[in-house]
Amino acid sequence: GTSSTFFLGGGSETSARDKYNDNRLFSCCCAYVDFSWSTVCNCHVSGNKCDTTCLQEAMADETADNYFYAAAQIFMDVVQRYPDANVVLAGHSLGGALATLLGLTFGLPAVGFEAPGDRLASERLHLPQPPGSVQRRLPLFHVGNTADPVFMGMCAGRTSSCYYAGYAMESRCHNGRQLVFDTVERRDWRLDIRHHRINEVIYLVIEPWGIGDPEERFPELRFENAKCKDCGLWNFINETSPQGQQQQPLMSLI
Repeated sequence: GTSSTFFLGGGSETSARDKYNDNRLFSCCCAYVDFSWSTVCNCHVSGNKCDTTCLQEAMADETADNYFYAAAQIFMDVVQRYPDANVVLAGHSLGGALATLLGLTFGLPAVGFEAPGDRLASERLHLPQPPGSVQRRLPLFHVGNTADPVFMGMCAGRTSSCYYAGYAMESRCHNGRQLVFDTVERRDWRLDIRHHRINEVIYLVIEPWGIGDPEERFPELRFENAKCKDCGLWNFINETSPQGQQQQPLMSLI
């Protein structure tokens, strides 16, 4: 998954491709923020308008460096090699979102740690969207804390450290159930990309949670708030239609 060391000046040999996929999958409109940014696709029209058809075509391009299609191919290869295996998917950050997207696609149990909201990407990729009663039974789980801007969908904007690292991770709605540790309320933490690191999540949040404080109860698994909506400030239109008329919000279209 995406490493917060990249935000803090480090990174690995895959960091550039990781950032490309983060911005492609989890931004509202091709990671468009302002005139100074290089976008990952050309779907921004003007102002807060974005071309819906262009977005869907860009996401469906399997020839692009899209981690989702690569991960799906790896999974299918594994199944062919080990047809009797029970597969469980897990990952952190970008890897966590890819795990739950594959889980939704193939009906597999999946756990994402500190993953950005995956609902927007699943809709734009046209992944299976079963009825609500069925979807609530899917074995998809997200674990996160409220001081992590990636998990909370706030890794964007000029006031965020993500902006200066070139990230626009704006999606915040998750598929499946969530285990959310309220570190802002219980630990008095502030929103900070350093709280995204997997080591910190394990050793400073999950393992010690509730030890020495009887009021710090382990959170319950809950479904995403039904009112959760991504990209509410954007207008998604269809520039390829004869009138170029404004469409419904993208989440209700796909």
